[in-house]
Amino acid sequence: MKHLLLIFVVMSSVSAQAIPVPDPVPGVMAALQFCTQIEDDTVIPACVRIESSANWFTKEALPICMQQSFDEDRVRCLRGIQNSHIRVEEVQVCESLTFDDEKARCLAEINRPFPYRTRLKVDPTPGLQAASRLCQSFFTDEDKRRCLRELTAAELFTVDAVGFCADRFSDDEKIQCLAILRNKFIVADEVRICEKVFTDEGKLSCLQGVERKYLLRRP
Repeated sequence: MKHLLLIFVVMSSVSAQAIPVPDPVPGVMAALQFCTQIEDDTVIPACVRIESSANWFTKEALPICMQQSFDEDRVRCLRGIQNSHIRVEEVQVCESLTFDDEKARCLAEINRPFPYRTRLKVDPTPGLQAASRLCQSFFTDEDKRRCLRELTAAELFTVDAVGFCADRFSDDEKIQCLAILRNKFIVADEVRICEKVFTDEGKLSCLQGVERKYLLRRP
């Protein structure tokens, strides 16, 4: 994911020259890795939605979330710190509390909204090329044309999203998958996370929940 993480941040209210912009990349990437450790497939989709839609996570707060007893509690903790700019000193105070659930509650009570919108720049060309190759691979001309309509309607596919769709059972399911995942900035770790969900429909629904904000980087 590192090669995709060129950040474009827009301030919500004040001049971009007024204060330094904190780097959201470490926390955002750490939250993605946090979700790779979730095993309960009933809460995996929620973890993916939370991490992919966030503008900020305080990386140092994530170990407290991972200390929670169950995956449901871990993901609830993650939601509690999403987009909250928590200082390291505040994390240390919360960590000093006795019980793990109180530590998570302590973090959630720090309500300091991150005042920037984080967007990731992505080159659409590799994913569109992968989708084109998938369309060309279909047996019938009608399926190729149906696939082309999805390709034409898209501004973005990622290679990882196309690879997930290419593994569906039938050509019809592959085309439907492309329709659902077009314009979703999906990375390889998210495909691996969502593959843990039991049913094929659940896997696809999990990836459909990816809400990462992006800007296209064109040649």
